[in-house]
Amino acid sequence: MSTVHTVLGEIAPEELGATYAHEHLLTSPGEHLLGGSDDTILDSLDQSAAEMELFKQAGGGAIVELSAAEYGRDGAGLAELSRRTGVHVIAATGHIMEGYWRGVVDVGAMSDTELVDEMLRDLTVGLPEAPDVRAGVIKVGTSRDRVHPDEERMLRAAAIVQRETGAPITTHTTAGTIPTEQVRIFEDAGANLEKVVIGHQDRRLHWDDHLAVVKSGCNIGYDCISKEHYEPESQRIAFTKRMIEEGYGGQVVLSGDIARRSYLTSYGGGPGFTYILWRFVPWLWQEGVSREATDRLLIDNPARIFTWAT
Repeated sequence: MSTVHTVLGEIAPEELGATYAHEHLLTSPGEHLLGGSDDTILDSLDQSAAEMELFKQAGGGAIVELSAAEYGRDGAGLAELSRRTGVHVIAATGHIMEGYWRGVVDVGAMSDTELVDEMLRDLTVGLPEAPDVRAGVIKVGTSRDRVHPDEERMLRAAAIVQRETGAPITTHTTAGTIPTEQVRIFEDAGANLEKVVIGHQDRRLHWDDHLAVVKSGCNIGYDCISKEHYEPESQRIAFTKRMIEEGYGGQVVLSGDIARRSYLTSYGGGPGFTYILWRFVPWLWQEGVSREATDRLLIDNPARIFTWAT
């Protein structure tokens, strides 16, 4: 049986329930990303657990936690959070993009073989910081409007690892740019596009690009929900509804990527992890989207995508 690989072990895909496909629970970014603030440091197990409890009360079942090593991934902490709350957590291997790993992880010094071997170890053996915890998804990404050479090596290495393991891939696109270039690289590298999510596309609501992503067979991440400073929420609703109406509802996943203290209720901010389930989804219903369609976005699609291929 094909399974989903969580921080507490393998589970059947139907056990996931409502799933946020791109979030962060415990983070510690490189100093160059902090800007003199601790807003992007999520270092409290108690507060992250409290946020997850709110998510669970809202009907949530699983979180795909996409903090890479350079962003402070804490495999042991994620396992503890999952045990405390009963929320399934999927951890990530891979590296995000040059602007994130710069000065923290020297990806440029690693050979292609070393990149592949690192991801294989994380997925099949255990994480360096938590040998009993395995990653369940590969995360890679690209810079704004361009692909750094080391980022392309990461995307191609991810495709190799995916072909060997069946693990899903999810991506970071800086400000939502160049999604079709990511698709091109994955296609050329022989990735299974049905197990690839091109992320952050609701940061840049460009319909032709979105249509090209889903027509390729890839999935699309509307995973900046609630961030009105990027795009109006009403337009996210409109794009999500249009995707469903045009027959691509089976390729859309939702999330908030709310990796700041100021975004999280448990740290005194907001809107927190209840927003999508309690506000965004009911807004879709109000616009005429069926509950069956929203269940597909939150339950069926993540269960398909994050199940390892065999």
